[in-house]
Amino acid sequence: MEGELVTTEEARARFRQCDDNPSRTSRHFCSALLVVKEHLPCGNVCMRMNIDATKTGNIARFINHSCDGGNLCAAIVRSSGALLPRVCFFASMDIREDEELSFSYGDVTLDPPPPKGSPCFCGSPSCLGVLPSEHT
Repeated sequence: MEGELVTTEEARARFRQCDDNPSRTSRHFCSALLVVKEHLPCGNVCMRMNIDATKTGNIARFINHSCDGGNLCAAIVRSSGALLPRVCFFASMDIREDEELSFSYGDVTLDPPPPKGSPCFCGSPSCLGVLPSEHT
């Protein structure tokens, strides 16, 4: 996935801006911000990358969320000598022609209910009603 690499502070500010935007509707595209956490081999270090593809990026920014996990899985791939890893998407099942591509954007905790967040419209039988975010 391509996009703008931003700091965690900037990523959180952009999430807040989307969550606090009262003019947002269910069809309004607010953010294509993906937070990737890579647990390094030493075991006690986690590297966080915040990739914002809202304004620039490749076709991966249009992959939708599904609460049931979808038909894609994300993997972190490191090339020899590369400073940053790449986020790659692989089919987790056979995908029919014209089938929507989706993956789970992350985990959602509903107990206690999240204070705010974007509604989820994935339509899966296991839909939790809210998209994963800093609040969920």
